[in-house]
Amino acid sequence: MTLIERIEAFVRARWIPEFRYVVNTDCPWAPFETELKAARFALVTTGGIHRKTDLPFSDNFGLGDPSYREIPQETPTANLTATHSHYDLTHALKDVNCVFPIDRFRELEAEGIIGSLAPTHYSFMGYIPIPKPLTDITAPEVARKMKREGVDAAFVTPSS
Repeated sequence: MTLIERIEAFVRARWIPEFRYVVNTDCPWAPFETELKAARFALVTTGGIHRKTDLPFSDNFGLGDPSYREIPQETPTANLTATHSHYDLTHALKDVNCVFPIDRFRELEAEGIIGSLAPTHYSFMGYIPIPKPLTDITAPEVARKMKREGVDAAFVTPSS
């Protein structure tokens, strides 16, 4: 039994009997053809990062949280926090950049290494054992929003 199969069996035995990992066999290839210094970037994280004034992410009694939070580009990092019950938040709460490197991307933009940052960045909780709401509703919604804002590339960071 592979590690992923053991983890799947553990989750099914402990929390969600119908849990199955989603295997993506049809991911379209989209080559990045824009020069970095002309590209607009959005940050996307599964680290549960959000503004302190936003509704925190919820474990929903083990069912996960497929919702997302919008993080306006001008939000100071001091106004960001993390809620996620499935990884150690110690470092993320000390410096959000370890999960959501917004200050590093602001530096890249200021130095002219990248063209610009999108007006909006996005955060998910990342623990989503029932992914259908994410794959069918929230992820396509975020993709449409990024497209409307002229995003050329999303820099995606995991939670752990």
